[in-house]
Amino acid sequence: MMRTLQDFELPLDGQISLCQINGRVFYTNFDIANLNALTNTLEHHPKIHITRDLLHPTTSGDEGKALFLPVDVSFLKQLTQVYYEQGYIEALHTAASHNQLFISKSSKAILALLKYIRKVRLLINPNLRYSGPSLIGNYTQTRNWLNTTIRYISWHPYCIKVAIVTCDDSVRIFSNDSNSVSPLLKYKLQKHITCVAWRPMSNTEIAVAHENGIIVWNIDPNSLITRPSISNATVLQREDHRPVMSMAWSPKGDKLATVAACDRTIYIWDVELGKTSILKRSGGSGNILIKWSPTGEKLLTCTNSLVFRVWDCRNWECERWTVLNGRVQSACWSNCGTTLLFATDTETIIYGVIVKHDLIFTSDSDTSSNQALPIFDISKVDIDGVIVGGLVQCMESDPKGKLLAVMFQDTDCIAVFNIVRQQGLQLIASSLINGLPEEKPSTINFLQDFEAGACLSIGWSSGRIQYFPVIYTDLPSTENSFISSTLNSCNASIF
Repeated sequence: MMRTLQDFELPLDGQISLCQINGRVFYTNFDIANLNALTNTLEHHPKIHITRDLLHPTTSGDEGKALFLPVDVSFLKQLTQVYYEQGYIEALHTAASHNQLFISKSSKAILALLKYIRKVRLLINPNLRYSGPSLIGNYTQTRNWLNTTIRYISWHPYCIKVAIVTCDDSVRIFSNDSNSVSPLLKYKLQKHITCVAWRPMSNTEIAVAHENGIIVWNIDPNSLITRPSISNATVLQREDHRPVMSMAWSPKGDKLATVAACDRTIYIWDVELGKTSILKRSGGSGNILIKWSPTGEKLLTCTNSLVFRVWDCRNWECERWTVLNGRVQSACWSNCGTTLLFATDTETIIYGVIVKHDLIFTSDSDTSSNQALPIFDISKVDIDGVIVGGLVQCMESDPKGKLLAVMFQDTDCIAVFNIVRQQGLQLIASSLINGLPEEKPSTINFLQDFEAGACLSIGWSSGRIQYFPVIYTDLPSTENSFISSTLNSCNASIF
């Protein structure tokens, strides 16, 4: 019999979850919340709260034009200006309205041909009829992507540095050095950002995936410039590879894999050379999720239909899997690369798949069928008057492979599970994380180099970033000595 969310405990009314130390969850009222009273493991991490007044409003070119008086320019110059500012389609519409008959008729004929080609492409790939933002909102790992302030969080693998994606199509970089410059990555073609990923084996490079492609920024840590130029970046783009929904660096950082919702092709980029390799199989009209295993031996790709695949990166052969209905909504690897956890957009169940010796199976029996194993029932339950659970929005496992964090589509508590590999794969209820009454979780991500245990960062709809550390004091570190002494002398009124 599967475990359910009834195994969890909620904080008392008016309290929020603060941290977990040696299996004990600590709660407190938000007004007196002080994480440093329990642990100093996060005292040097940036305190982040991005309010709406800090955002950069997006302005169109038409608003700027309104400041200038109109002047007469030649038709060729006008056409060139429209092409560079709005693209070739608008340039053709401009040419179609020209008073010269030949230019007008030629432009209308080209527009009619393009319209016919688009109709044919819509028959082949229905996703093309959706606009970029609405399509991204349907497939993203971020809750309420269209309207939330914080759209994505990504921690650097080797140091205290975090990239925060906000709804104004900006990427803000924060670090532990309060005196350093906080770079802002923004570019006019970098619209509708879906995710970001720091490059392994590098201290300065970060990839930003957006509606029309990928930009790999190189950020000089010694620079005093707050807004780096696009000349410090590499733009990766393919005509039909859009919108880019997910990407993953190989563990060595030599390859970048990307997938797009309207493209069945999976691109493996060599960023320095600007070259690509292509993976393509039938099934679905696009791909929405890609995850490289921590060992670099396997690559998970999920289509926007029933199909998902596990690729062997040594020969690029793949194992094809299908879910019963819907599609894979979210998935994550274990730290050893032998376990794959996933959830679909139609079932309130977390499934597990074991990957060993180039085979995928659910038990040690050679005769076992290739079926994913249902591990935990996350159906909605009522815990002390609060509804918890439902369909999954996002799942993340910590770098040590001990914890799984699950964010739900329409309930406001984040569930944290212990991952146990005794007698098969098991998930054990650990803690529920709640925010303020008016807050909803938008995105989650684990810190990559948290020595004291694991630490989940949560981006709330208010723009607040919360740290939820899970600490084990039996780990050898000076910080844990501080924790032990604090727990012994801590005033009970804090909890």
